[in-house]
Amino acid sequence: MGFSTSAVVVIFTASILYMASMFYPLADMSNKQVQKAEKNANELWKEKLNTKIVISNRDGNTLTIFNNGSTTLDSRNINVIIDGEFKSGSSYNVNPAGVWPPKTSINVDIIDAGGRVKIITANGAADYSVP
Repeated sequence: MGFSTSAVVVIFTASILYMASMFYPLADMSNKQVQKAEKNANELWKEKLNTKIVISNRDGNTLTIFNNGSTTLDSRNINVIIDGEFKSGSSYNVNPAGVWPPKTSINVDIIDAGGRVKIITANGAADYSVP
């Protein structure tokens, strides 16, 4: 093998090692970000699977909602949809407001409860009531 061939092999080898040393940290960082995102997604799914609410009673404009899951919820973070229309917090009252432990219930007093009412928790668990 001549000198020029040996020089080319050394240059190619050095450039491949240099490219690998640049690529590996980027690939490792990307892999860690994907793993972190998968972990967060799995935690959200677990929380949603452990959350279940049931509208146990509808007396006029008052709904009694039972936290039938194993996740502690915040009753101030529920959403109310009446006949397909999202209602703001001023159109309903939650009692008691705040921490909503499992196996307890809350009352939601809706100012103008028309037809179908859907209650949605912060993590997406929902139930609906038809008059």
